Amino acid sequence: MSTNTKIILFLFCLFANRVLAQPAEEAFQKVSSTLESLTRIRYDSYREINNKQDNYFAKNSGTSYFEYDPTKEGGISRFQMQSDKTSQLYNGTEYYILFDDKTYEGGKRKTSSFSSLSLIYNSITTLRVALPLITADAAIPKSVKDTSVDGRAFRLLKFELYKKAIEFPGGFVSFDADVTRYYELLVDPASNLPYMIIDRNSIMKDQYHTKTIFTNIDTKPASALSRSWFISDYDGYTIRKEEKQLPLITTGSKIPEWKLAMLNEKKPDTLLSASLKGKKTIMEFWIKNCGYCMLAFPEMKELHKKFGNTANIVSVNAYEERDDVNFFYNREKPPYSMLYGGEKLATKMGIYSYPSVVITDENGVVIYASRGFNRKEIEKVLMK
Repeated sequence: MSTNTKIILFLFCLFANRVLAQPAEEAFQKVSSTLESLTRIRYDSYREINNKQDNYFAKNSGTSYFEYDPTKEGGISRFQMQSDKTSQLYNGTEYYILFDDKTYEGGKRKTSSFSSLSLIYNSITTLRVALPLITADAAIPKSVKDTSVDGRAFRLLKFELYKKAIEFPGGFVSFDADVTRYYELLVDPASNLPYMIIDRNSIMKDQYHTKTIFTNIDTKPASALSRSWFISDYDGYTIRKEEKQLPLITTGSKIPEWKLAMLNEKKPDTLLSASLKGKKTIMEFWIKNCGYCMLAFPEMKELHKKFGNTANIVSVNAYEERDDVNFFYNREKPPYSMLYGGEKLATKMGIYSYPSVVITDENGVVIYASRGFNRKEIEKVLMK
């Protein structure tokens, strides 16, 4: 191949790549500019979480109203959101949740804390702060193509984020894990407004995705009523009393006697605390919708491999139904005892977050208690 031919081929490929890239850049820019230009918006949303790997499905829906101000953190000045059992409002300083039993909770709150709200996750407001960053970053893989859903034409925008995800109010949240998040954003080509966003990741692949759909979008809604932004505007509401929680059980305490249902391949069975005396006992409390609990499964197997002959190793599911716990029993095939129906026991021991670990000595006296799962710490206690 002659030098001239190579140069021509190189220029052709370069030109072709630019032609292919340009529509993607333009499509992302159009959506980003459309969202940035908004001063108010109202829309309905529906979101579902599909986690086949961990036997979990959840959904939520609601109506959101936002007022935007580019000088404020996250670009929002105020919002009101309604779902089935709660209403939420933020007046620029105070955030309140109003429950359907005529109680409320809240007070002064920073905008950065709103990232955990279900109606904020992967929302139009989150896209509004994330898309300008995605559009401007040439290193983020992006593509665009025309598609259709139920006979409606859409533009499909795809992008990938390595070790991070979109999040309000900063646009991104970073991870230490070696994971890529894959996003598919369906956009109405006439309005350049989002219709649906799907979120997957490289670790769970086709076993996990979230999907959010936006409908009834109004970019010029009437302003919310002036007397709807403060808790004093809502008659008959009283402050919700916090449920009193016991402190986590301390070392030197004796755990309550208990009897719990135990999964068994042969037949239903039970396990009594009295039967565990004579050995140190590790009790790990978990629930299914908990990423750290899932990571603890292989760690528990390693503990059993190392200490199974000298210590009792028990996992206790707090409040899932038997069929849910049985899914994990069949998947993990644990060599240790897996119990369920442990919520009352957990409450008595001051356990409200998961996973949590309690270790007792040969007489049922606590020698270690921790919120979270730290295998190195557990091994140190068992080796003393």
